[in-house]
Amino acid sequence: MSLLDVTGVVLNRRDVREDSRLYTIFTHERGKLEVFGRGIRKGKAKLGGHLEPGATVRVTLAQGKTGETITAVERDHYPVATMASLAHLASLGFTLSLVDAITKPDAPDPSLASFLQEAIGTLEQLNGDPDDHSRFRMWVAWHVLDRSGHSPELERCVHCRQELSQNDVRFSATLGGFLGPECTVADPAAKSVPTDVRSSIRQFVRSAWPELPAFPPERDVERIVADLTRLAMDHVLERRLPAERFVQFARALG
Repeated sequence: MSLLDVTGVVLNRRDVREDSRLYTIFTHERGKLEVFGRGIRKGKAKLGGHLEPGATVRVTLAQGKTGETITAVERDHYPVATMASLAHLASLGFTLSLVDAITKPDAPDPSLASFLQEAIGTLEQLNGDPDDHSRFRMWVAWHVLDRSGHSPELERCVHCRQELSQNDVRFSATLGGFLGPECTVADPAAKSVPTDVRSSIRQFVRSAWPELPAFPPERDVERIVADLTRLAMDHVLERRLPAERFVQFARALG
């Protein structure tokens, strides 16, 4: 029997059979994996408590005929503070769901794996301010899109590839980026984007979280950025994230 050690974040889990679970873990070594936890729901089983969504774990896997099975788990980090807040749970669910939805199995992406751990650590430091959580989710979305190779073109017209001017720029989710004034006919449904909105998106893509408060966008700007973030995600995923409904529910409670 061959054994393999991997480190990553638990994205999801679902019950299978009478006493087992199937876990989705995004690892540094191999990207997203679906691995089997045999008998993990039995009363005396000790491994299940370490494998909650959001936990960073080191897992030993055994290769079998029907897939890989967890044989040992060591938990490196668990976001305890996040679990005590509905708003934090909503942002955590959004983050894990986005990474799960946008990645394919067995496609290593160490940069995205590191960012996922960074995002979970950042989330633990947030307070309960809804604006902070909204900005956090936009920051996560643009970084995940960028690191997974799905970020829209920001500097050149996605249609003609010419450098963008400062004015009359539109955003096309269908074409995957901004359109210059000469190319708006390429997508009549593209949305007009003010210059400060483009600047704000660049900041979300390129900045670490501690750097964002130095560039607080105006309320109207942030609202447009949020709309464009949703458009970009929906186009890449071809559907609305299930976690988005929970985020809306949590914000309504707030």
